[in-house]
Amino acid sequence: MKKAFYSNAMRLMMAVAFSAAAFAGSAAPTRAEKIRAKLDSKDRDYVFVVMHRGDWRNAPENSVDAILGSIQKGADVVELDVAVTKDGEYVLVHDDHIDRISNGKGKVKDLTLEEIRKFRLKGSGGKITDYKILTLKEAFDLTRGKILVNLDKFPRDPKGIAEFVKKHGMEKEVILKGSFWPDKFKEAMGDSYKYFTDGSLYYMPIIWINNGNSMKFFNKWQNADRRPGAYELCIVNEKQIDVLKKLKAGQSSGAARIWINTLWDSLCAGHTDERGFRGDPDGSWGWCLEQGATIIQTDRPVELIKYLESKGRRNL
Repeated sequence: MKKAFYSNAMRLMMAVAFSAAAFAGSAAPTRAEKIRAKLDSKDRDYVFVVMHRGDWRNAPENSVDAILGSIQKGADVVELDVAVTKDGEYVLVHDDHIDRISNGKGKVKDLTLEEIRKFRLKGSGGKITDYKILTLKEAFDLTRGKILVNLDKFPRDPKGIAEFVKKHGMEKEVILKGSFWPDKFKEAMGDSYKYFTDGSLYYMPIIWINNGNSMKFFNKWQNADRRPGAYELCIVNEKQIDVLKKLKAGQSSGAARIWINTLWDSLCAGHTDERGFRGDPDGSWGWCLEQGATIIQTDRPVELIKYLESKGRRNL
């Protein structure tokens, strides 16, 4: 067990060292810079692939190898979940508790970083591994220059996380998201709101488009101090999807990008990854393309990338 632990620790150090060397040794744009430039462009042919909680089928979610697996599989963005410890450190944990993901118990906010580091992550099958819970700084060391990061659970500490991203020079490689109304977002960000209005930070609103307030929410953001570059749309069913129709109509002129999650039924009106994986990719990912989506978050990255390549939608 101890030998395996050192192997994983060494794996992290080697990956970070390699990333730093590659970053320092070339003036050419990094892969992350190329992806960000494409994201900011009006090009709507390329479709971005986001890996949900990293490569969790082959490593514990939000772990070292979940991140490295996302890079190796060619994803453009790795979605990671950020939480805050009792002593104010940022760690990668999806739930409020660490019970489901590790051999520890308790709420993240009630545990110090030192306490959390004693526990080990569970794999997707529930077996205890030698992987430890990562800090956000360790995650950035792995992703820098290679892949963009989508920070979910950002509303847990919006101002603090935004400042952390800026402090570590990751503002061009991170996508922040949440369900804030514009005025509430401004309030939550405090003086860090300027990083949104000046374009330093990329913030993406999440819209449940079947909600009765979805169009009002969308219009508020369209009239905010700065318009978002993308919207994450959660689609329970295909009724009352006025926001989607409006965004779709504007894609040819460079309107905000459409992000669709194909993770489970209530996020994509039933057009899930599993539908694509089991023989109907046109009814899954093809449906997303028909809606104008140029960002798809998936749990089946290999199959999705293969499908998009067959459609000529992966020419970075």
